[in-house]
Amino acid sequence: MASMSAASHLAPPLTAESDGDGGQRGLFRTAWDFSFRMALRYIKNSYKDDPFRTFLEVCLIGFIIWYMTKQKYNIGNNEIELSEKEIDELVDDWRPEPLVPELTDFERETLDKAALLDGPNGIKVRLASGNGKSLLNFASYNFLGFIDNPEFEKRAVETLRKYGVGSCGPPGFYGTLDVHMELEKHLAAFVGHSAAILYSQAFTTILSVIPCFSKRGDIIVADEAVNFSLQQAIALSRSKVYWYKHNDMADLERVLKDVNKQLTGRRGKNALPRKFIVTEGLFHNTGDISPLKDLVDLKHRYKFRIILDESLSFGVLGKRGAGLTDHFNVDPHEVDLLIGALSYAIGASGGFCCADKDLVEHQRLSGLGYCFSASMPGILAVAASDAIRALESNPEGHFVSMRENASLLQTLLRRIPGLQVEGALESPLMHIRLTPETLVRMKRSGGAWTKTDIDRVLAELVEEAQKDGVFLTRAMYVDEHERLLPNSSIRVCVSCAHTRKDIEKCAHAIKNAVSRVTSKKR
Repeated sequence: MASMSAASHLAPPLTAESDGDGGQRGLFRTAWDFSFRMALRYIKNSYKDDPFRTFLEVCLIGFIIWYMTKQKYNIGNNEIELSEKEIDELVDDWRPEPLVPELTDFERETLDKAALLDGPNGIKVRLASGNGKSLLNFASYNFLGFIDNPEFEKRAVETLRKYGVGSCGPPGFYGTLDVHMELEKHLAAFVGHSAAILYSQAFTTILSVIPCFSKRGDIIVADEAVNFSLQQAIALSRSKVYWYKHNDMADLERVLKDVNKQLTGRRGKNALPRKFIVTEGLFHNTGDISPLKDLVDLKHRYKFRIILDESLSFGVLGKRGAGLTDHFNVDPHEVDLLIGALSYAIGASGGFCCADKDLVEHQRLSGLGYCFSASMPGILAVAASDAIRALESNPEGHFVSMRENASLLQTLLRRIPGLQVEGALESPLMHIRLTPETLVRMKRSGGAWTKTDIDRVLAELVEEAQKDGVFLTRAMYVDEHERLLPNSSIRVCVSCAHTRKDIEKCAHAIKNAVSRVTSKKR
């Protein structure tokens, strides 16, 4: 008993702290042993069941170790110390690359001679570089004479005082006004379609509508003479594109047959792509009119949809001015997506798309130009509505005189020796250029004509016409971005506000200009 009590007296007392440390070490050892056994069992099982997996994991672990231990690149070690003098010399020697290509001599000449209007646009204009003399304007898309209409101007002032200058927001947020909704209903009723949607810019209307419905893997069959905005919209859609000869329905049918033949027997995700025929109502680059009835027939025969750009034909073609469907008396619902502009004949700004209600509502969520652009100013929406009401109230007062003027001017221009006229008889837009035979006679020094040479001759024609009191303009293109660059020409636009005397004066001025320019030695 005594010895036991002595031993107990000599042993250190057990405290709560030492007991806790021992418990933690034991718990850690137990966890380590358990983890090691589990890892060992996993390796054995994985090697037994799937040795390739174990090999990949070992390689991955080795790569991680190598990557963590390899020497890192330190940019600070490669710094070069420069003196103030050396820095100044480098700055003086540095020349930034131009943001745009250098202008050619002819481009600089064109820019220097660009006509600037002194005052408002209209049937008669004054040039800032002139002597105050007014010129007859045959260069503006003012087909219906709405640009300088005094009644529209009065209404515009009233609207400006009520709604202000702009909406300051996209239509889907707080940019929609009551005049926008009224104009959409008015457009749908005027065209004869189910619904309409407004865009704030005519160019972006086309760039938004086509990519909204035609995506990668879908198919577009387009006229090779479509305008630049349609070319860009087709490219943005990333669809498979086929081109047919301009207004050649036989070639279009051939392409449609080939497309359907390629799709026969296809399987998979894109077995049934969406298929569209894309064309213009009134072609901007040629003045021709699309044969809509033939297009509708081919559409049903080969199961395609039609996307029709009526930017120029809206307000111009048809008994009521409702466009190509009105011109050919075709049900507007036969055109799946009808795109129009309010910045040409209507004299306002912006664009629209008429379609079935479901297709219109889809654009309100997926049309980039609608979702991410500020809506059209209220003043322009009211101006467009007023223009459409004017057409509804007195269609013959505008269209009869416009078409008579267009037909008369074409007749007079076709009588001018050496001049080629392109455009439909019903079209107020036409292109004129010198015939190839005339160009050959003018090149007395021999050699071939370049595009720049022809453009320079046409620029001389425009200048000569201005001397006789007629304002014209060359048709200009972004040459390197055009898929099929149109031939150089002068674009002539006829208005219903022109008188017969104005038309005769224009033809006489062009005739004199052709005579003076072609008689020069070159």
